Amino acid sequence: MPQADGTVCLPRMNAALIQPPTVPALLSGPRLRAALIAGCRRVLARRDHLNRINVFPVPDGDTGTNLAFTLNAVLGSARRGRGKDVGDLLARVARDAVDGARGNSGAIFAQFFQGLADALGRRSVADASTLANATEAAARSARGALAQPREGTILSVIGDFAAELRRQAERGVADLRAQFTQALHRARQSLADTPRQLPVLRAAGVVDAGAAGFVDFLEGVEEWLENGRRALRLPPGLRPVTTVNDTDVHLESVETDSRYRYCSECVVTGTGLDPTHIRAALDALPLDSLVVAGGRERIRVHAHIDSPNRLFEALAAFGEVAQRKADDMHAQARLRASAFQPVRVVCDSAADLPASEVERLGIGVIPVRVVAGEEDFLDRITLSADELYARLRQDPTPLRTSQPPAGDFRRSFELTRGHCDDVVALDVSSRVSGTWQAAVSAARDTDPDHIHVIDTLSASCGQALVTLSAAECAAAGGGVAQVRAAAAQAMENTRVYALIADLRYGVAGGRVPPLLKRLADLLRLRMLITIRDGRIKPFGALRARGPLMERFADRVLRRQGKDRRWRAIVAHCDAGDEAAALAGALRERMKGLDKIWVTECGPALGCHAGPGTVVVGLQRLPDSASDDPVQP
Repeated sequence: MPQADGTVCLPRMNAALIQPPTVPALLSGPRLRAALIAGCRRVLARRDHLNRINVFPVPDGDTGTNLAFTLNAVLGSARRGRGKDVGDLLARVARDAVDGARGNSGAIFAQFFQGLADALGRRSVADASTLANATEAAARSARGALAQPREGTILSVIGDFAAELRRQAERGVADLRAQFTQALHRARQSLADTPRQLPVLRAAGVVDAGAAGFVDFLEGVEEWLENGRRALRLPPGLRPVTTVNDTDVHLESVETDSRYRYCSECVVTGTGLDPTHIRAALDALPLDSLVVAGGRERIRVHAHIDSPNRLFEALAAFGEVAQRKADDMHAQARLRASAFQPVRVVCDSAADLPASEVERLGIGVIPVRVVAGEEDFLDRITLSADELYARLRQDPTPLRTSQPPAGDFRRSFELTRGHCDDVVALDVSSRVSGTWQAAVSAARDTDPDHIHVIDTLSASCGQALVTLSAAECAAAGGGVAQVRAAAAQAMENTRVYALIADLRYGVAGGRVPPLLKRLADLLRLRMLITIRDGRIKPFGALRARGPLMERFADRVLRRQGKDRRWRAIVAHCDAGDEAAALAGALRERMKGLDKIWVTECGPALGCHAGPGTVVVGLQRLPDSASDDPVQP
């Protein structure tokens, strides 16, 4: 386990095997294992620097985070490995790297390990010539994973490193340490050349971030070759690997190389998978930055695309599609270009936030999963509200939701943490979903001192209003204590109500008793619900006749009151006219209503509430700024 000082302990490993090799002519499994651990730790320590210099193919500032996810998987695999054979160890490492890879560079790194594993087969040890041959094969494999390989990237550095290993072997160099030292020197030169090969790097004043990560990995291996076990204890990053100052990255000179919005990834499992065949099949889709990495049974696919679900649907023809991910690169680029603020706010997509406010306040949104049979969708990304409601009307099969995996939260936390001192996450009520617990787990694993997870005890418009209050305080420069206080006060002052048009969807999902639906249908009733103490509670019903939205507004205001200052969000499930009518009725009745937004309910709520549902969140505001104790 990693210790408090950053040391990685290697229980039950023979210490003699991880000292600087005394006979460096053969690479054994234990020596490879220690080298992998040292290399991974070096990259993990450099992730923030790699994020800062990331400008190609998209200046979204996540290369370090992506490589950290990828090499965390490699690190875990190496630490678990107990075998003595290099071939067996690399086979496990390659499999776990494909599973854990993130981003363009992460997928290329994974394919490099896959190529090494394929070339070494079941060998127990490797000499200088064998290692050179395997590394050249791995470099070709990594390049072959891309539909459109570019020079000046990690591919160039891997290729030059492999070519130098081959050159040293052909000269008769049998000493692995000497061979590696010369190849690392060539890799550093190749990294320094990347700005001359890619104009966007030269304009920004940086080297390629993915290539820098590969050299970081090699630097970690070099530390082990020089220092043995001490390399696993010394904090990595003591030796600079580039001449770029983090403050000298000129983002204003960078134009994105991708015209698509979502960085999309997944893993395909099956038998007899053919990466070349899969890559050819995907060429017909409108996408770029395509990487197909892996072997015959497990493949990771990475692409930039505007419609991630088209990618996932195309891949379903080849095997089971899992680990679906789609990051909004436009949002990441906006975050990176925005001014630093002490605290940033994220939430899950159960909060029905107006899109304009998400962009204005830089709120990070982590998508809830929507499951339909064997299909798995990302809320609002691979399943829009319109698609959901059309599906519900045509197919009676019940849909269900599941919380985002902890890995989705970890990734969001890491990316956001690079642009602030603290992250505050506001999640849907823990009494209706496991989302809050997943976020807590991710925060504990990522940075528990600087990531603060709040259970809003609300959902939909109520959760959205609490999130807005926290984000507004953060945008005004509030510290973490002030932002948390703003969220707590907003929770006290916010209520949410919904009118359910048809209970069949709640019955299908097991959340509404069938008897209640039969009674409502018989009497032509529309059920009214609220959230109290984090739980969904009915509070009445309205007959489905006459001006329904006006009567809904009256019922809400009898519970809420009309005095003082308010703001509201009205969200709807494919019921835009009804939502507009409710907003108008509230505006007429509430003279102190400062602002009211109208937006769609996302699939996270819509699959349970069904078409026709209208939700309103009301938040009481301080009468004046001086009455607000959480103003920064």
